[in-house]
Amino acid sequence: MAGSRGTADPVAAAVGVANKVLAPVAGVAMLERVLRTLRANRWIDRIVVCGLDPMLASDFAAPADGGGPAVEHVRGDHTPSSSAAAAIRELGLAPPVLITTADHPLLSSAILDAFCERATAINADATFALVPAGIVHAAFPGVKRTVFRFRDGGFCGCNLYALLSTKGYDALREWASVEAERKRPWRILRILGYGTLFRFVIGQLSLADLTGVVFARTGLSVRPVLLTDPAAGFDVDTPEQRLVAEAYLTTRG
Repeated sequence: MAGSRGTADPVAAAVGVANKVLAPVAGVAMLERVLRTLRANRWIDRIVVCGLDPMLASDFAAPADGGGPAVEHVRGDHTPSSSAAAAIRELGLAPPVLITTADHPLLSSAILDAFCERATAINADATFALVPAGIVHAAFPGVKRTVFRFRDGGFCGCNLYALLSTKGYDALREWASVEAERKRPWRILRILGYGTLFRFVIGQLSLADLTGVVFARTGLSVRPVLLTDPAAGFDVDTPEQRLVAEAYLTTRG
């Protein structure tokens, strides 16, 4: 997913690019970093970039080193979920489908391996990755992240999703109803019902409870995949976070 908020995006404005995903992190555009990781990973057979301006797409088509799958491009829609749904329809993609974002420059092949191995071992229509918030905050102190707090603990999202069945595609439609509130966990849970929200507020809602509520409401089996690499829970939404990502990559060579 490489859609743009245009000049309103603070990361794009800070470095003078047309789209946030073109912002360099340690000398390499975020989108290119994600593409390199996808090309090198054994789970990936096909790569589709959704939402990039057609004028820029030719720069991200063929692998720079001739290895891995070529990159296809499709137009975006109004929201990430509707863009993903449109791309699936347009290209006739059969599950499983992995969805990630182009503003995730710390995504590594090891993170992808861990997510894909665990996601495909779960009997579910769709899965989403979470990482304990404590290890994200320890690795990136002082960096604000959205935290979902459950009875099991606090978790950060990882911008990694797997649609594992054709029924799982319905998860995109359901996500559209909460997409505008994705940075506000309490509002998402209010949409799922005030009883669910109340249990969340008093700290009595577990991840298992959440998946049960989603199944009861939609008939979809949507399950979390827990990861342990703090970099999985770090994407770039601000100029400051871009600098933190640069420092992290530089430290690790």
